[in-house]
Amino acid sequence: MPYVMKHSITGTLLASVQRNGYKLAYYGIMNWEEPPTVEQMAEALAEAGVEPGDPAGKIEDWESLSLNEHEMKMANVKLRNDPRRVVYYRNGILAAKDA
Repeated sequence: MPYVMKHSITGTLLASVQRNGYKLAYYGIMNWEEPPTVEQMAEALAEAGVEPGDPAGKIEDWESLSLNEHEMKMANVKLRNDPRRVVYYRNGILAAKDA
């Protein structure tokens, strides 16, 4: 099962520009095979452009969340490869909106 980072206050899932197996850039949810360590989480926030001074920049406000494969795919579908969109997970429901 993939693990993602969820902002505990807003439910936002961490997304950034990534590269697929063909080295093509896409905007998607960051994920790991195992729960991310604190170091991996800090690196992921930096890679996503979240600064420590930002409202969502405190590492302690983020937690790992296990999603099934279908939920992971749906989160990426909801992003529409658009960095202006945000996906969040609240009460077991995935939803998206424009940032």
